[in-house]
Amino acid sequence: MEPGWKPDGWRWGIGTLLRKHSGAWWEGRVVGFYSTIQTPHGYNLQLDRPFGPTQIYPESALEPVPTTAGDRDG
Repeated sequence: MEPGWKPDGWRWGIGTLLRKHSGAWWEGRVVGFYSTIQTPHGYNLQLDRPFGPTQIYPESALEPVPTTAGDRDG
């Protein structure tokens, strides 16, 4: 998938740096999407490290990571 690509109507695309906004820490880049009856918009995040592990989270659990000027996600 191309960086920035996202399904129609979804908030964030491939490569976007996100983090959980509460609970246990997790921060990573969007590498995939999922959808269920309970979670219409879910994201697969990969830890921003080579061969980092992945976790899935509903959109409601995530927020963008604040970026600095010049950062490609900002």
